[in-house]
Amino acid sequence: MKNAFAALLRTTLTALVILAANASAQTAQQIAMIRQQQWAQYQQQVAVYQQQLAAYNQQMAAYRAQQAAAVPAARPVARATAGNNLIRLNGNQAACSSSLPVQVQYLINAANHLQDSPYVRGAGHGRVEDRAYDCSSSTSYTLIKAGLLKAPLTSIGFANYGQPGEGRFITIWVKPGEHVFMTICGLRLDTSGGKVGEGPRWRTKGRSYAGFSPRHPFGL
Repeated sequence: MKNAFAALLRTTLTALVILAANASAQTAQQIAMIRQQQWAQYQQQVAVYQQQLAAYNQQMAAYRAQQAAAVPAARPVARATAGNNLIRLNGNQAACSSSLPVQVQYLINAANHLQDSPYVRGAGHGRVEDRAYDCSSSTSYTLIKAGLLKAPLTSIGFANYGQPGEGRFITIWVKPGEHVFMTICGLRLDTSGGKVGEGPRWRTKGRSYAGFSPRHPFGL
């Protein structure tokens, strides 16, 4: 009786060991299949990302080529001289002809108001009337005062402002993410070209236009 019971016990234990081994094998196979599926999904995601990156690089290359073709490598800015009957510079203030459109006259008056402002990066964006201005906020300020813009823009925002190309009276020169300045009837309003920390000023010296794209308000 004991021998029969022992044999039955051994048989049962052997069967349990085999079942456990089979279960472990099945579990391992399931885990392997899940990992293979996850790896396949990851590879699909990588392929999609690479396609998106390639499309982005193509768009950026096309954009850079368009900008390079639209803007000369270097271009002198017209100086405000006695021969310019639209605008002239008296000290640090600009005077303009009454024949100019009213918006342009307002813009010039607003630019005159900024001539003593210091430069602070980011200033003039939180509020229109500020103690200091950077390149994009000073450009925004003059356009807002002329009724040609509702709220301050960054240099990136100016890349889509108005219409492309130079304007009849006003041109905004944009290098998205880097710098923006404007010319009004040939006279440049710019935060660069002077002393460190000097804010927006009328500039009569020429500068390079390399990499800048011209925009202008509608009709001006």
